[in-house]
Amino acid sequence: MQETIAKKTIYFLIDCSGSMQGNRADAVNIAMDKVMQEAIPAVRSQLNNNLELNFQFIGFSGAFPGGVAELMPPVKLEDINKWNHIPDSAFNGGTPTGAAINAVIADMDGSDLYRGDGVINKVADAIILISDGMPNGDNPTYEEVLLRAEKGRPDSSNNFRRALRVAIGISVDEDGRKSLEKFGKISASLQQKGLSAYYDCSEDYVDNFVELLKSMTVNLSVV
Repeated sequence: MQETIAKKTIYFLIDCSGSMQGNRADAVNIAMDKVMQEAIPAVRSQLNNNLELNFQFIGFSGAFPGGVAELMPPVKLEDINKWNHIPDSAFNGGTPTGAAINAVIADMDGSDLYRGDGVINKVADAIILISDGMPNGDNPTYEEVLLRAEKGRPDSSNNFRRALRVAIGISVDEDGRKSLEKFGKISASLQQKGLSAYYDCSEDYVDNFVELLKSMTVNLSVV
């Protein structure tokens, strides 16, 4: 009898637009360092042996071809080591958040259901979106991507709709906050733990951002 292995991916979507240069870029790199040093070991200590956990790190910027770029190669939990710092010079261009979400949807829909000897059971993935403001990409826009994904598309599965989704706004204004709030979606069990689908952070309070991102990584991994 084959052993059933559940498979899950945690996606980090990181805004690499020009407005993220400087303190906001520094905050992201500091927080991701701490995720690798402190949150990942905590996940390893709590994770069920029958869950294969993978991580992907995707940057989005109008300066990237197609609006998105891999910040690090996809990696399994047991192989993850350290964060590859994003240089400040890489933060440039606009904010094509819709392109980043489309890239995640395409990856979710293209993932293998079977691998090796064990049957892999696809469980709900999780997405952590980090941005400082309003999406401004088009063809399609951020709102169009979310609307199509939530309604379901003939060419797509329900993986994105099932995914746990948290948005973290860094020093956003009111319009940016309202936009990012549309992205978030978490389960009732996580809400009962006091978690939210959207969080405000500030580049001036890096420690708060670090602790939040560590907490989200652990909670979304082991749920």
